[in-house]
Parts: sequence; structure tokens; C-alpha cells
Amino acid sequence: MTEEKPGGDAGLFVCRQGVLNRSMRIHPAGFAFGALMASMIVCGSASAQTESRIAALIPILTPQLGNKACYSRAYDAAHLKTHPKQRITAMTFLLSVGAYDPRPEGATKPEELYYYAFAMSVSRRGDKKLLRTSGDCNSGEGILCAVDCDGGSVTLDKAPQANTLIVRLNNETGITMFHDCDESKGAVVVKAGADDKVFRLDKVEAGACRSLEDDEK
Repeated sequence: MTEEKPGGDAGLFVCRQGVLNRSMRIHPAGFAFGALMASMIVCGSASAQTESRIAALIPILTPQLGNKACYSRAYDAAHLKTHPKQRITAMTFLLSVGAYDPRPEGATKPEELYYYAFAMSVSRRGDKKLLRTSGDCNSGEGILCAVDCDGGSVTLDKAPQANTLIVRLNNETGITMFHDCDESKGAVVVKAGADDKVFRLDKVEAGACRSLEDDEK
């Protein structure tokens, strides 16, 4: 796993979408997304794009206001000994469902009413402080959970085993994380490394994610 300070404007579209969604919580089909809608007309129907936005997330967590799912894994000493290049020693991931406010006029379908948010934390070798981040999740060909303002992303897969989630780090954009919930300093871009690419997390009691709930808001 590599890390660097965040920068650049390659994710400007992600930033604009994230800021609108998270601060205003306007449905992507609303007037605030005129540019997005224009691109949808070129690429396909707006309704098809909207439906696909959460389709892959529904089997993981039912789209209902207030629904939450907590996943976590802490790697023991034996595992870490056999994976000396693995820097992440623990990961916790919270997925939740919120409702657009105001409610879009005429909205009846889940994809028109709800959005998915996430918060996650990681512990690393040699770092006494927890790293945390949060953002929104959408689906297309896969599930992408992105941090606002070009903050990078992770991808999700529902594992074949019940109550299991796969979180994948990437080595292109990485994902921006912060120490102690302080987003004004100490930002770190965490990228995939030799032994920090794919993490299989198990579903746990909601209480294990309580410290992440404020991060999602």
C-alpha cells in the first residue's frame, strides 16, 4: 500500500456530484444536475442511468431509510506474519441508506427516493492513529464508493459467502483518509500495495460502526 498527499483536478466531476449530493441531497435527476442529465441523454436514457445507480447495492442493503450494515475485520498476528507487506491491520466499513430531501416530485421507485452513503476506517502498522473517511456509493458496472472533491474511491463486491463484503483499494486514485476526523490537515491518500488490495470483511453488530456514523452525515 502506498500513500501520498491528495491533489489534482482529475476528479472534478466526482467532487461536484459529491458536494451536491452530500450537502444538498438533491436527487441526481433534479435541476442541480443539468450537465449530468445532458451527458445521460448522450449515453442513454436518464431513467436507465438512474436505475443502475443503486441496482448493485440493493442485494447488499435494502433501500429503506435508516437501514445500515456494518462490516469489519481485524487481522491477527499469525496472518500479518505471513503477509509482511500488508500494512492495513484492521478495516471497518459502514454502509447506510438515506432519503433525498426534499423528496423529488413524483418519485416512487427506490432509486428515485434513496441514496447510499459509506464511512470507513483503517488501522495500519506503525500508525497509532485511526484513518477515517466517508462519501457516497453508486453502482454501474460495479459499485464505487467515492469521497467528495476528488478524494478517490474504493470498490465493493458482495462476496459469495453470506454476510461478507469485499472492499478493493485501487492504485490509481487511491482514497483520501484523515486522522482523528480532522479534515483540515493530515490528509493521506491510501492506495493499493503488494498485500493491500482486496479485503474480505464480515458483517458484525451495528455497534461496531457507531464511531463511524457521524462521519456519514
